[in-house]
Amino acid sequence: MKVKFVDSYSWFIVFSVSGSLLVLWLYTSFGFGLTLDIAGSSLNYYFIFDLVGFYLSLLSILLLLGVVSFFYNFISCRSLFYVVLSIVSSLFCYCSNYVFFFWFFYEVSILSLLFLLVAESPYSERYLAGWYLAGYVVLTSLPMLLCLVYFSFICGSLFMSDWLFIDLWSNGLNISVSLVLGILFVTKIPVPPFHTWLPIVHAEATSIVSVCLSGYIMKLGLLGVCRFCWWVLPDYLFGLTYISIAFFLSVLFFLAASWELDGKRWLAFLSLSHIVVCVVCLNSCFYDSVGLVYLYSLGHGLSAGLIFVFLWLGYNLSGSRNWVILKSVLGGSLFFRFLLCLSLCTAASLPPIIQFFVEVSVLVNVGCYSLILFFIFCLYLFFSSLIPLFFLGSLLSRHFCVQYSGLSGVVVFSVSLIFLLVWSFIIFLVV
Repeated sequence: MKVKFVDSYSWFIVFSVSGSLLVLWLYTSFGFGLTLDIAGSSLNYYFIFDLVGFYLSLLSILLLLGVVSFFYNFISCRSLFYVVLSIVSSLFCYCSNYVFFFWFFYEVSILSLLFLLVAESPYSERYLAGWYLAGYVVLTSLPMLLCLVYFSFICGSLFMSDWLFIDLWSNGLNISVSLVLGILFVTKIPVPPFHTWLPIVHAEATSIVSVCLSGYIMKLGLLGVCRFCWWVLPDYLFGLTYISIAFFLSVLFFLAASWELDGKRWLAFLSLSHIVVCVVCLNSCFYDSVGLVYLYSLGHGLSAGLIFVFLWLGYNLSGSRNWVILKSVLGGSLFFRFLLCLSLCTAASLPPIIQFFVEVSVLVNVGCYSLILFFIFCLYLFFSSLIPLFFLGSLLSRHFCVQYSGLSGVVVFSVSLIFLLVWSFIIFLVV
């Protein structure tokens, strides 16, 4: 019997991360000392809890409670440790007001999953997927840090809340650095043309890593864009031309998903298409409606995590991610068909899912902004609901099943699915 343990390399990573955090704290606290007094008050708080932190923290906590707490017996101790480390780091990242804390927790939350992708995945192409993910994470890490340090010196403070009082429009170099920083964050969302890594990584990652990637890792890019690049969003970073191209590519992603029989790649293409709604919101919505981005992120993360858990259940029962085989295994149970129907309804953004209300609100704002973009958005919404409902009809019609000995963890999977489903359908009452 295989013994689950945390090996010496894992402990080395733990002590390295902890030591790096300590050194970073000492260096920034005693070496920089850049905090300025603005209007006679010193902003010396390292963490803030605002509306952005509330929505995104709620997403990470629900995934922690609905997935990790139920499946700790189905994953190795190493996977459990790094997933929890990633989720906790994301929580600190959402609420960080200190620039270096933000960058540190941002990178730790992603690098933890990168390590699990290489170390825990049973698939043969995991190293290729690891190179894809590392290329977008490691190669952008140092430039991102340099951009943050640049703005820290320009604004005279390492606290992001101080930057709101500084006029950054007076220098063309500031706008250029903001655009570079925004592109670095966009690679993590990801939106075109940086979307190629997501389907590849999802296809080779374990199910728990896929839940985290589509659940909250994709939202870290949106967090960075809104924290640091909000003054260049509508005019430079997400212009009307880019939005039109992204919409066109999203329709192609929907068509690519309709041809996919691999459940995880199918869901990865849907995630790529749906996340464009957040980009449209940042381009077209009014200032008081920008919170819709995080509401949509909350619903999108819950929906993606829910369907990945369902695919995880089907894989454990059948040993395959092919929709046809999953249909033969799950189609004979009325209970599983009920869970499948509700899960795909969340992907189709049917009411009372929170994504439905957000999409309607964004559509109204888009109609006030551009008539052409309004019709393109309507076409996009048609395909976004059509593809999940098409698969739902295929999976529910002519259902048949094969016998299997059963799985001791079916009850655990079912409880986890019900937990995420309940939150997906009632979250609009909470927020």
